[in-house]
Amino acid sequence: MLGPLFHWLVPSSLYGGRTAFSTLAKIERQLRECRRADRAAGIIEGHKAELYDRLRKRFAEPAAQALALKALNICLARYHLRARGDAVLSRPIGLVVDPSNVCQLACPGCVHSDRSETLKLFDWPKATLTEERFRALLKLYGPYAVGVYFCNYGEPLLNVRTPDLVRMAKRYLTWTALSTSLSVRRFDAEAYVESGLDFMVLSIDGATQAVYERFRRNGSLELVFENLRALVEAKRKLGKRTPVLSWNFLAFEHNAHEIPAAARMARKLGVNLFRVVNPFDVSWDDPAIRPAAIEGGVRRFEWQSRSAMPGNWNPFPDAVDAGAIAHAFEKPWNEGAASDAPPRPGHACHWLYKNMVMDATGRILPCCGGPRPGDGLVFGEIDAGGDPFNSAKYRAARAFFAGTSEAAGAGPVAASDDAPYCTRCEWDQTTVNKAARRSAATSARPMRPSSTGGACGCSRIGKARPHGAARQSTRSVAGFQTNEERTAWCADGAPPGWSTSVCRVTLARNGTPRRLPGTPEAARFESAPGQLRMAAEAAWALPEASAHKSRL
Repeated sequence: MLGPLFHWLVPSSLYGGRTAFSTLAKIERQLRECRRADRAAGIIEGHKAELYDRLRKRFAEPAAQALALKALNICLARYHLRARGDAVLSRPIGLVVDPSNVCQLACPGCVHSDRSETLKLFDWPKATLTEERFRALLKLYGPYAVGVYFCNYGEPLLNVRTPDLVRMAKRYLTWTALSTSLSVRRFDAEAYVESGLDFMVLSIDGATQAVYERFRRNGSLELVFENLRALVEAKRKLGKRTPVLSWNFLAFEHNAHEIPAAARMARKLGVNLFRVVNPFDVSWDDPAIRPAAIEGGVRRFEWQSRSAMPGNWNPFPDAVDAGAIAHAFEKPWNEGAASDAPPRPGHACHWLYKNMVMDATGRILPCCGGPRPGDGLVFGEIDAGGDPFNSAKYRAARAFFAGTSEAAGAGPVAASDDAPYCTRCEWDQTTVNKAARRSAATSARPMRPSSTGGACGCSRIGKARPHGAARQSTRSVAGFQTNEERTAWCADGAPPGWSTSVCRVTLARNGTPRRLPGTPEAARFESAPGQLRMAAEAAWALPEASAHKSRL
């Protein structure tokens, strides 16, 4: 207790500590007064050297360049969202990637459910992501991305190369996570522990096979526990504190009575966190599966897991792609900048400015929705080259929310068969989850499965979305779909870069973590993840966000 108290109370300045807080705050103030995209890019470019100068006094290369890139990208993305621009100079902050489009389970509410596949409700081809295809994505966006979430609708463990994909992402100094059912026959636990993976969601909705399989259809609880024991043992054997393991329990009426037993099992098996998660209604797929009327929550079995991931930010210092990071850093932000209209009021979908989704076939989607045949939710292909984040459909979708008649070079944005799905999207892109569930309960239209569920369609945060009902909030940064989710994860120390209690870990010259003293106002941003958290707070602190209280 004395150590943390000392770090909070002793001023950072007494130890020569410096942060980039003042520089980023200045950038944000200037961007808020900016009315043109070319000038916004000029502001970012003009402060790049100053930000880098502050960071390089504290972080070894190429960490300083990577941090500067990622922080400046957050600030510029925030400007584009505020300006409602259709063409953006920023890159995706968070990447959601499916290592495999296949899943061995058939959970209700998912693209893989028996009903969905029998009726062919979704355009979801079976495929396995190749390293070449993922490398192409990272080449474009890796230096700028804060995090990569390796799961959308497929089971990531079915791709035997997933640990290699995780290691590839860590070369760009990103946070990494995945969601899995763990109900797979072939599982190399040590490979995942050694991959550099930061966080692993374990989707286990029962304490007995009879209850578990009512939702996790085709799943084996005995196999899940066997793999979980192997994972915990691999961490112990290799002396690793990551990945942090979170047992996520979706609370339905049929399994809520097993929550206490599941929590006891989770503690005994050695997971770090146990979460009770409120799922969306999936009665469109199976009327017998209904959400339980209980509050979600989290139990931390190991408080030290708070500090595990910041220390894992750069697990392979010698393997970091310094060349790619340096090339991106040296490239001018205002290269090819185009002026746009003054910032426009009104609503916009945050996914269009913050995150990008890619499935195992290389299809680019704007959000985590499951595409249906001909619905315009596929915005491009990574194999086609170019910048898919500024594809014609991306620009048309952004222009639609901006209220313009058409986007320059993107064609009309009126709803039509060829227009992006966003022009007829019936989800609310900023409504919190409770409102979404209320709307779902009154909607007669089929629910749309949610990639926020990760493996099996609704395991990551336990939501399946209705088509035609309110959508969960899309204030997403590095994989967080709601402000509530980000707040909850911050409190639990789950994602690196957001928890104030772990942000006083910094990188020494050799790339290993060390502690620095500091104050709540400045020294909490002394870690590499802390610098990014600070940038996100400065850029994304929307007035309405502060009023939201976490439910988890």
